[in-house]
Amino acid sequence: MSTSWNFADLWETIAGLQPERPAVIRGDRVVTWSEWEARSDALAARLLDRGLEPGARVAQYLMNSVEYLEALFASFKAALVPVNTNYRYIADELVHLWTDSGAEAVVFHGSFAGNIEAIRARVPAVRLWLWVDDDAGPCPDRAEPYEAVASSGRRRSADAPRRSGDDLYLQ
Repeated sequence: MSTSWNFADLWETIAGLQPERPAVIRGDRVVTWSEWEARSDALAARLLDRGLEPGARVAQYLMNSVEYLEALFASFKAALVPVNTNYRYIADELVHLWTDSGAEAVVFHGSFAGNIEAIRARVPAVRLWLWVDDDAGPCPDRAEPYEAVASSGRRRSADAPRRSGDDLYLQ
């Protein structure tokens, strides 16, 4: 049985009903529904600005974090497909996963920058690298700082791609 809603629809509805309630709690960090909605929407806008089309893959090379959930929400908002990436994968596994899935964007924690540098030339389809600062070093030149994008206040345009209940999540 098919449905016409997806996770983004559900989470946006909740954000509209209880905007100041906690949506995500990680340690001492509390993100309200309205904050999670706005930050994810800014990320979705950036992914679409870079030319990702509905169904394009967005790899999440992240440890468990608020940013993981924001990138997941952003992907669903933009009718993109999140691709979970195990942080333990070695170079050949990363290349295989991102090539096989068709990843066009990668959201990654800074501590993985060395792994990415070693394989970047082997995944030429990736057109956007979003670096999440985890105090492991500076943002690589080829990447965009995630926080600058998420906190930009940007919104998806009214003509953003329509999502469906058939949107995917690659685990």
